[in-house]
Amino acid sequence: MDPQLTSIIVPTEELGQIEECLVRLVEDTGSDYALLLDKSGQVICSKGDGDRQDITALGALIAGVFASSREVAKLLRERDFRASFQQGVRENIFIALIEEQWILCIIFNKGTHIGLVKVLTKKATDELASVLERVRQQHKARDEVLGSSFRTSMEDTIDLLFRD
Repeated sequence: MDPQLTSIIVPTEELGQIEECLVRLVEDTGSDYALLLDKSGQVICSKGDGDRQDITALGALIAGVFASSREVAKLLRERDFRASFQQGVRENIFIALIEEQWILCIIFNKGTHIGLVKVLTKKATDELASVLERVRQQHKARDEVLGSSFRTSMEDTIDLLFRD
């Protein structure tokens, strides 16, 4: 399994920082909604219009759109596309990749200027990248500890079972 698609637990402190960043992004841009997703489409955090009931489906579909745009980039011999813009009749979506594992999605209406969204999204992705890197390092350290503890426990159990 792709290690980037494994489940990572976001600690409370980091989740608070992520929420603050998303709230600030929504308020500063005048957007309707912001979502932070992992690459598989799992919603890590969402802020904005509380009436959205389709967050899980939206997250999965946005991840799919972003994955397909990355495949288009490969066909065009680009390394990747780090951002994507979808323009609708009423709402627009701006999607940005954070590191190689997370996706930030901003949903906004026609009254919001795309230039403002791009600039403030870049600022937010930088901030979120540092928070999410801490989460990744904590997860890696926890896996190493659990891995070695489990291995030691298993070896001790086997020794007990087959002791002469």
